[in-house]
Amino acid sequence: MTAHTYSAIPPIELNRSNETAHPLRPVFITVIALKIVVSAFLIATVSLAPPVSAETRYMTVASN
Repeated sequence: MTAHTYSAIPPIELNRSNETAHPLRPVFITVIALKIVVSAFLIATVSLAPPVSAETRYMTVASN
């Protein structure tokens, strides 16, 4: 068994000039952006909610 050396491995060449973007890439980016917006909204909503062990005055204010 011979040892592999880095000089024996051919260099990696990036030929991206001939490739076109994936047709669903804008959809993917939109979905990721919407997921971030929804998660930020949910985290903000949860952070503004009173704790579970809140006093009864929180509940009376919320019901009025």
